[in-house]
Amino acid sequence: MKRNILLILLFFVTLSMQGQTNSVIEKMRKERADVEEQIANQEKILVSTESDISSQVKNLDIITAKLKERTRMLEKTRSEIRSLDRESTRLEKEIVQLEKEFEQCKERYADACRFYQHQNTGLNVLTFILATESFREMSRRARYVSEYSNSLREMADELMQRKDTLEDRKAQVELIKVEKVSLQEIQKKNEEEARKEEKQQKTLVSQLKNKRSQLKKEISAKQKKMNDLSKEIDRQIQLAIKEEQAQRKKQQQQQQSQQQTQQQLNAAQADIKLSGSFESNKGKLPMPITGPYLVVGEYGVQQVAGMKDVKTNNLGIDIQGQEGAQAKAVFDGTVSSIFQQGKGQIGVLIRHGSYISVYCNLSETRLKKGDTVKTSDIVGNIQTSEDGTPVLHFQLHKESTRLNPSAWLRR
Repeated sequence: MKRNILLILLFFVTLSMQGQTNSVIEKMRKERADVEEQIANQEKILVSTESDISSQVKNLDIITAKLKERTRMLEKTRSEIRSLDRESTRLEKEIVQLEKEFEQCKERYADACRFYQHQNTGLNVLTFILATESFREMSRRARYVSEYSNSLREMADELMQRKDTLEDRKAQVELIKVEKVSLQEIQKKNEEEARKEEKQQKTLVSQLKNKRSQLKKEISAKQKKMNDLSKEIDRQIQLAIKEEQAQRKKQQQQQQSQQQTQQQLNAAQADIKLSGSFESNKGKLPMPITGPYLVVGEYGVQQVAGMKDVKTNNLGIDIQGQEGAQAKAVFDGTVSSIFQQGKGQIGVLIRHGSYISVYCNLSETRLKKGDTVKTSDIVGNIQTSEDGTPVLHFQLHKESTRLNPSAWLRR
């Protein structure tokens, strides 16, 4: 019985280990496929052929963003190769131990078979059972012969199980070797693409260095627009906060029944619940744009590639898409404000409890103040610039506090 239990445990451990290795490889493949798809989509976002300073700055942003994604892919591939190496080393150690145990099991089985054969040669089993003086002794000898025979079968089963386990581990090592070769090929291809993108980046940086004064003017103008937009966003958020505070104060003053008090309490609890749900999705929120995209402007102070003395300060992130790209809501919420940026551009604020997401550079929106939206609902069309590129400026706030959107979005 004890041996049968051990065999069953060994069988399930074998299945578990096999599933673990396969699961690790499948997870790697899925994550890698997602990144590869993202990079493939980013290749559809083309650089401009124009040579003016504005186009060159945008091209540098695009190439730098592509190179950053390529570097991320390379690091992921290297990490996967290291992980496979660790798994292969673990399996190879296990194989050595299994081979040792398999040989010991074979020796025990061979010894038992030789002993059983010797006993059968020297004495007939039936004679051994019947040559007794009492029924009780005969029963005991019969049980002994039966148990010994069963023990031999169990040992044979254990031997086959260990053989199957050993072959399974060897098969897993071979699977890892094949996967590693595939990863190395992918890595080589991405390294070649990265070198091309680095060359493009260096060429653009060299061209822009020759136009340093023009570049600084372009960056300065871009920064001024960014600062003006952020001031307007802050103003809109403050207006929205004041308006909500005024509404709640008015509700408090107009309370005439317990039912109204309960309704207000329920509304407050709903805000807290929505805030909690939003917080629990940090790092999981969808990108606020449809189709292929590239993050061409990161949050915070950023150095222009290759130029230590040229910096920008982005108070959100800039996401470039393909022609026809639309902004989409990152979470369930209510439209808090719709405002004009100038030159026909529209900004939309959506409140998610105490959190506010901001979508700028829209050409149009069908939403109106007070509308409720669900995750991934279309907020509006992104305005296309003169060179045909739609760029969404996205910000995230917790009331008046500005947050880094990259920490909240799933990229």
